[in-house]
Amino acid sequence: MPMPMQNLTQCVKSLTKVAVFISLFGSSSLYANQFVLDVKLLNYSDSYGNLRIPSSVQLDLPDPLNVKGNLNLEKSQLTRLPRTLTVGGNLNLAYSQIMKLPRTLKVQGYINLAHSKVSQINNGLQVMGDLSLMGTAISQLPPFLYVGGNLYLAHTKITELPEYLTVKGNIYLGGVKIKKAAETINIGGNIYQ
Repeated sequence: MPMPMQNLTQCVKSLTKVAVFISLFGSSSLYANQFVLDVKLLNYSDSYGNLRIPSSVQLDLPDPLNVKGNLNLEKSQLTRLPRTLTVGGNLNLAYSQIMKLPRTLKVQGYINLAHSKVSQINNGLQVMGDLSLMGTAISQLPPFLYVGGNLYLAHTKITELPEYLTVKGNIYLGGVKIKKAAETINIGGNIYQ
């Protein structure tokens, strides 16, 4: 029995995507820096080292991944990040399907997790810029969290500020009621309800 034309067309399209992916990204031993160069061919990166993966693209990011500029995965359908991620600029995961942060994460700018699927923050996370957790399912901040800018907590389930929290800027609660704050917190700015 011959294959229906519609299924044959879908099959050819799928094989073409796989062939293009393999030719661009090579084997699983792909180097992270080469990845950023290769995705430039798809207009996902620019000459400044910024990387933006469109929401419609499904691919696995190499591990480790080193992005010299900003990494923008806003509204991305990707569900996981590499275990080791270094971003020289900002990390934007707003409205993404990412569920957890990498085990080793270094970001020189801000981290935007607003309305993402992330539900937990790594112990000892250091964010050099702002940290936005607005609209996430995060219910607890880890001890030793460092935020070099402002901390945005609106529409979260956070009720406590943990031991050794350091925020150089302001904390914006956006209606969140804090019931307990450790004595060891260090806030450079103000707390706004």
